[in-house]
Amino acid sequence: MVASGVLAGCTLTPVYGDAAMSSQSLALHYAEPETRQEQLVYRTLSSRLGPDRADAPQFSAQVSSSPTRIGLSDVSGPITDNQLTITITYLVVADGESIASGTRSATVGYRTTGQIVADDAARAAAEEQAIGAAAATIRLALLADLQAR
Repeated sequence: MVASGVLAGCTLTPVYGDAAMSSQSLALHYAEPETRQEQLVYRTLSSRLGPDRADAPQFSAQVSSSPTRIGLSDVSGPITDNQLTITITYLVVADGESIASGTRSATVGYRTTGQIVADDAARAAAEEQAIGAAAATIRLALLADLQAR
């Protein structure tokens, strides 16, 4: 009975949940995106860390993708399993000095059926999912590296 009274004021908040994401902000100025992939990275990070601030350290990213076919069989079939690996290399610069940098990757599987529009949509969805996953790990790395500054 006493323990329940003591614990009544305690709450648990998940580290990776929406509430934790919205409460952690970091001032960054995002570089101009050169590709759609970079735009997705900047949009994802700004939605989770806070909007672009011109007076903050500059965050820039380079994104590369590597699609591969999964499986060892050469038997043709209507459905092909694929995977897409997105690699994001990022750099944060303040006053001409690098204050954080790194590389993060994420891999997502998707299927193609030979229908061009559906295959393009599946690849685009996999790309967005992988960029979101890699950007989430960058967010955590930036919070760890820069919040102490």
